[in-house]
Amino acid sequence: MKFSLLQRLPACLATVMILCGGGAAMASCEAGAAICAWTERVVGIKTPNMIASGTLIDDGFVLTNRHVVEDHDTVLIRLPDGEIARAQSLPHDVPVDLVLLRLAGTDNPLPRSDVVIPDHSPHLTVVGFDQGRNQPRAYQTSTFANHPDAETFPQARIHADARALPGNSGGAVLNAAGELVRILAAGDGDMSEIIPIQHLSALLMRSDAVHEQAFLQQGGAIRRCADLLFDAGAIARDPPSDLVMALKTACLESGNKMLFDQAGQRFGEWWMFQLSEMFLRQSLKLDPDSPNSLMSLAVTYHLDRQMDREKPLLERYLDIDPKNPQALRLAIQVAGVLKDRLFADRVLALMEAHNPAALPLARDFIDNAFAS
Repeated sequence: MKFSLLQRLPACLATVMILCGGGAAMASCEAGAAICAWTERVVGIKTPNMIASGTLIDDGFVLTNRHVVEDHDTVLIRLPDGEIARAQSLPHDVPVDLVLLRLAGTDNPLPRSDVVIPDHSPHLTVVGFDQGRNQPRAYQTSTFANHPDAETFPQARIHADARALPGNSGGAVLNAAGELVRILAAGDGDMSEIIPIQHLSALLMRSDAVHEQAFLQQGGAIRRCADLLFDAGAIARDPPSDLVMALKTACLESGNKMLFDQAGQRFGEWWMFQLSEMFLRQSLKLDPDSPNSLMSLAVTYHLDRQMDREKPLLERYLDIDPKNPQALRLAIQVAGVLKDRLFADRVLALMEAHNPAALPLARDFIDNAFAS
């Protein structure tokens, strides 16, 4: 990968913070040569509000998440050699959480899309920029991945137990052969949300300055929603009505699935269940099998004592991830409250297979529920 066209910045600017510190030795990588090679193509990204990752797809071009850029037209990039460069986002009208960045000093035309058509392998590896170590890193490979119907639900994401951490959004997701087949959208250490790379073709065709105004307007809504969600985190209950209205408006205008989920979770924590349901249902329209959205809406219904509406969400969640302890705990409670023997037997069998330590208490709960 050549970077001779890049316009460099001083290697350590006071405002760059975590991006500074160029020249550090690359951490050892044990994932295999084809995957480890991508640690030389994953970069760190810094905006006024966020740190994240990006993936070099061609000399001078970086692919990352739309929600990372927000409405900032310029971001800072920490390149694999430790140097810092500026990059400009390329506006587009594709309804997907991806964006291309052009590195400053690059006058190359947009690259042609030479995309690997991904298979449905469960084995995916994330290479993201480790914000703690200040360098790219290959994480643990997934053992399962739930692949959506991308034709019917183009904004749906792949959900996998590929390990990834906050700050890895925009990182490369590779198959076993070391081919770039996905881009990470979000990861919390247990479950990752991943965007198919096929969307890159549309980005390359539809990234154009003509979309700048609408692109920046939506980016402004993304930033406002994210800022309001951050402010809302300090309020445990009874938020002011002006905050509720501003949060509802900005997050709906963002059009961003991840922010729909976060808004739904926040309203649920405030016991504002109708707004919580509205946002989470909106997210599920875009991605009907999203474990995060399914679980969040199940919790909302659980708090609102709507167990009959919670049950189908948990059934679908357990189809996707039968080992999840929270889903199993909620499901056993729902089975007991509804006195649903078939559902109880299914959940107890899953507990026996995946969480046997919890089985005795679960059996006692079900026995007592059906005896009352």
